[in-house]
Amino acid sequence: MSDESGGRLRRPPDISHRTAALPDEAKQHGDHNRAAGAGRVRDGRRPVEPQETGRTEAAIAAYRHAAEAGNTDACWRLVELFQRVGRTEEAITWLRDRAETGDIDALWKAVELLQESERAEEAITWLRARAEAGDIHALRRLTVLLYQLDRAEEAITWLRARAEAGYPGALAHAVDLMYETGSAQEAITWLRARAETGDVHALIWAVLLLCETGHADRAILACLSTAELGRPDVLAQAIGLLRRLGPPGEAERLRRCGITPGRT
Repeated sequence: MSDESGGRLRRPPDISHRTAALPDEAKQHGDHNRAAGAGRVRDGRRPVEPQETGRTEAAIAAYRHAAEAGNTDACWRLVELFQRVGRTEEAITWLRDRAETGDIDALWKAVELLQESERAEEAITWLRARAEAGDIHALRRLTVLLYQLDRAEEAITWLRARAEAGYPGALAHAVDLMYETGSAQEAITWLRARAETGDVHALIWAVLLLCETGHADRAILACLSTAELGRPDVLAQAIGLLRRLGPPGEAERLRRCGITPGRT
């Protein structure tokens, strides 16, 4: 699956390499936990000593202060520390707050933690609300999440509705999923209908799919029909795609035909 920039849809950020050098307080806390076998156990857990709590809280406060001052590494170390001491809910809350300010990595990691906590529906509700408010990154993450949950058809239906309403990025992700799930021809039909209304992006995607499925001749006809509607800008972009993807000479033939729409 690829995003609108042409790259693969991103995986959740790996923060382990950012947390290798925790401060002394956190290291001591971790070492103390590893030596806990000799401690008393109640309800399956070792009691937390007051000094441990103090060191952890001091580390959390230090990381939080640095993160709020703009230190990205401190943000991820804070998340890692929350997870190490079993405070995942606080990690999720912190990440969601960061995501609300536009932090893309925080958004992806928050969803990952919600999934691990068996709260995928909560993640879907949150992402959908953000996507419908115009957050393209939430839209992309929601697409990936639904795909991971084997709910691609639900994602496609939602994305197509968003595309029809003019949401940025929705059309690209809808087509991407349709192609992934073997519905390329359905996608082409939908895209051509949208292209005939003057949707430049729909035409470009239609040309791309037609070329990838071995129908460069149909791609040319799609471009010409749109050019006849008086959209030379669309024709120019389609020609550029055909130069990269179509058979040799087809782009030039389209360019000549496009000068006088209707000629073949």
